[in-house]
Amino acid sequence: MLKSLFCCSKRAFLMLMCLMLFCQVFLTLSVKSMSNEFPLAVVLWRYDLFQDRHWTVYNETVGQLKNQGFDIAGDVNHVVQANYTYLNYTLKSKVVRLSWPNVTLLVKQGTYDLNLTVYKVMDNGAIGDRAGSFLRSNSPAILTPLLAYKDPDLGVGFDPSVFTIGNTFVASTRTYTVNRTETLNDTLWGHNDTYVCVAHLTNATHSYSWTSWCDAASGLFLKNVAESKTPTSTSYEQQEMIETGVENDRFDVVQNGQSYQVFVHTNSTLDDFEFDSSVNTLSLAVDGPSGTSGICNITIPNGLVPAGNGFEVYVDGQKANHTLAEDVNRYYVSVSYQHSAHTIKVDIVGGTLLTAWWIWASVIVIIALVATAVYFSRKRHHRPHRRKRS
Repeated sequence: MLKSLFCCSKRAFLMLMCLMLFCQVFLTLSVKSMSNEFPLAVVLWRYDLFQDRHWTVYNETVGQLKNQGFDIAGDVNHVVQANYTYLNYTLKSKVVRLSWPNVTLLVKQGTYDLNLTVYKVMDNGAIGDRAGSFLRSNSPAILTPLLAYKDPDLGVGFDPSVFTIGNTFVASTRTYTVNRTETLNDTLWGHNDTYVCVAHLTNATHSYSWTSWCDAASGLFLKNVAESKTPTSTSYEQQEMIETGVENDRFDVVQNGQSYQVFVHTNSTLDDFEFDSSVNTLSLAVDGPSGTSGICNITIPNGLVPAGNGFEVYVDGQKANHTLAEDVNRYYVSVSYQHSAHTIKVDIVGGTLLTAWWIWASVIVIIALVATAVYFSRKRHHRPHRRKRS
């Protein structure tokens, strides 16, 4: 009996070990998958700041320039050549949402000076005398609506896997060809080996071209040139990366005498942050331009969250859907909303480890294994002995 019980118990023990190994692998893969869906800040909140050299020549009427606030003399119907040059102009491109293969960017045009020089256009189409020159200083910064892209175009670069000379790929509806390699000097890193990707769109009246110098290792844009010619305009724009990094807001909070760092990453304006240690609640005040989508991602160290606890998220007092991911050190809570002034609260809610579904599942399986082992042990013990033949 002891031997049979030992055998059954041994089988139950082996099954239990297999179950525990399965649970461990399953849980590890689940967390890993969630982390991929919600990447770390080094990907999700990276930004590139570009110095932008931009000039555009338009054929416009005197009336159109007057409507823009420029004091131009002459008949409002007369056509003039308007030369716009943007000075001290920067663009910042920041990844604010990433759900492969879709990438969402927030692009901010910095404060700049605008120089406008106007020339008369003669009846025969020739360019005549200068009609005026204007300088507008400190033109206001502009925050564009969120821009959606699709891999391999990340908005801040191309996927390096496409970098084979002669290879073609589609990004932002343009068909690019990997044209050649070049080494750029005087970049952020001194010099960079790059792949040069080009795209063209030409018909009888219009011509557009785009050229991008991408870092060979990361695929990041280091330089971009865009040129266009239409019957009424000519444009040239050159961007060069002058800064890159990760944007976030860091807040130090204290719980039970221990200091923790909470990171907030958002495409909204963050007006306020508070942590109430008595009830374990994070509160944020956010705002943004009406008609656009907002997203707020909060990185919370697991030391701030008691074992077995979870999260509830509220937007303006209403319980809100949110996504949750974790790794060995942090939780990542994400909530989306339509922009206006909002108050977001994240409650670290109480609970115990026994509330986890996989704990209950493991307990049920263990009970079933033990019961099965006992059943077969008893059945074998009570099995009638066969009589020996004489």
